[in-house]
Amino acid sequence: MSTAKFSIQHKVTTLLAVIMISVFGVMFTTQLQMALLPDMEFPAAVVMCYYSGASPSDMEELVTRPLESCVSTLSGVDTISSTSSENVSMVMITYEDGTDVDDAAIKLREKFDALSLPDGCSDPVIYNFNVNDMMPVAMIALSGEDLSQLQNLAEETVGPALERLDGVASADIMGGIDSQITVEVNTTALTGYGLTLSDVSNYLAAANVLYPGGDVQNGTNTLTVTTSGQYQSVEDVANTLLFLPRGGSVRLGEIATVYLESSLEDSAAKLGDESCVILSVNKRSGANEVEISRRVLDTLEELKQDNPSMNYMVPYEASDYIMQVANNAIQNIVMGVALSALVVLLFLRRAGATVTISLSMPFCVLTVFLLMNVFGTTLNMMSLGGIAMCIGMVVDNSIVVLE
Repeated sequence: MSTAKFSIQHKVTTLLAVIMISVFGVMFTTQLQMALLPDMEFPAAVVMCYYSGASPSDMEELVTRPLESCVSTLSGVDTISSTSSENVSMVMITYEDGTDVDDAAIKLREKFDALSLPDGCSDPVIYNFNVNDMMPVAMIALSGEDLSQLQNLAEETVGPALERLDGVASADIMGGIDSQITVEVNTTALTGYGLTLSDVSNYLAAANVLYPGGDVQNGTNTLTVTTSGQYQSVEDVANTLLFLPRGGSVRLGEIATVYLESSLEDSAAKLGDESCVILSVNKRSGANEVEISRRVLDTLEELKQDNPSMNYMVPYEASDYIMQVANNAIQNIVMGVALSALVVLLFLRRAGATVTISLSMPFCVLTVFLLMNVFGTTLNMMSLGGIAMCIGMVVDNSIVVLE
């Protein structure tokens, strides 16, 4: 028995099915995740590793080749290419079609954990290619006169607050200036005391430490003791004791000038003609971009209330583009339904057939929304465009069924 005959012979069942699908379709439409583009994962990954002070040849010998050896033992790898430059090693991996890149990244991380790299070399970082995850959810610009204060505000307050939000992967900071304590040693005085620059460096490293001191029993309570020797100010560095080879000691401030200065800028960010600090908020894979954008704006308002002197702007917000694309696509769908119904009425000149076809089009759209929710498909530019294009096919099929 065909679907058309079954629907005609079982009118009540068909009507109940239409009502149920319509109701659940409307309910699930509000729960669909919205995104600008669908998840597009390429079977490829990049491994980045940094080793400060190493030449390209050193990077190739000490870092790149061991990384390539680990990658080559991984199953599902198609091609491997690498680039070794000053301080940076980059290994590009292409997997065979059908390889689960997330599972491959986990296995690759296990192999890297067992790898022995030179002291001072950073841990290898694995980046999987996902076009949707590469685009930030929002970009926040912090403006003010002192870039170093803005950098500290972004690192200590705004960035951690945004990264604590559900669905946020990271908040990358660009355009700020870091502060650093500079020690300018008087080499004549240093030589007179029988010390070297290496001695000064070793004393500074030994004094700037944080050691756990164990536990102390205080009656029925157990207290945790921590020995903190970390530098908190310029004065702490200047008061560091240097022990002399012939006995006695001297403070670092007596043989060196210690002061706080801004480090060299490695990046710059501007909003118009004004320098600023930019925070790029990135989402986790599968998170709802519109919901994250709303949480980011709410968090910024809360931070603004706690710190009225904080000036910020949001020059880019993904939800604005997503809602614009969604609204345009929905308007096109509604217009297509209306125009299709008008054309059918003009050519068929049958009110009953026109009403039937007009009802079938939104019913099919709601059915699609229901299935999208079941299969976890996002409401994005591609899916909405496909729905708009299918309106014509629904009209054609409805006319065929009616005839």
